[in-house]
Parts: sequence; structure tokens; C-alpha cells
Amino acid sequence: MAKHVTFWKMKVQPGKAGEIQKIMSSAQDQERIKAAGWQLTVVGTRKDNPDEIWGMVTWDTSARYYKNAESPDQDKDYQQMRALLTADPEWFDCDVVEESRA
Repeated sequence: MAKHVTFWKMKVQPGKAGEIQKIMSSAQDQERIKAAGWQLTVVGTRKDNPDEIWGMVTWDTSARYYKNAESPDQDKDYQQMRALLTADPEWFDCDVVEESRA
């Protein structure tokens, strides 16, 4: 079970949600973060506002999540995404207390 989860909300410039998705789904980056402890990402757009993106990521430990968050590779991805946003994202870091799946 994952030990760390971060929930987030981003307000994207109109029509830029697809560009954000491309940055997030880079196969090269997914391999890099998988090796660093990443386990799962879920991303969605609000039904009443497709320019507002919500998501969550789970990591095996908070320490490995923060190490990745502070890495130059992650900062590069963040800066590319931030250029497409109308404001800084909102982040909510949490400890996982329960995880269930079908």
C-alpha cells in the first residue's frame, strides 16, 4: 500500500488542458518516477469546467515523493506545466490511511 498521497488542483489557460496532459503522460518521465517510488496517478477535468484539472498521485513513501519533487527533472516538468496555468497549483499532501480497489 502507498504511504503518501498528494491531491492537487490546477487552473489551466483556456484550451491548454491537452498540453498539460502530454507533459504528465510522458513515458520517459513515468519510467523515471516509477523507479523513484511513484505508484499511481489519477487525473480528471471538472465536468462543468474543463480548464480546471484535479488529480492525485501516490508514492511508496513521503521521503521519496519529496526527493522527487525537489529534483531538477521534476522542476523542469513543473515549469513547463506552470507556463500553461492561470495561477499556481494547489497541493494537499496526506498520509494514506486506507486504500481499496475493485
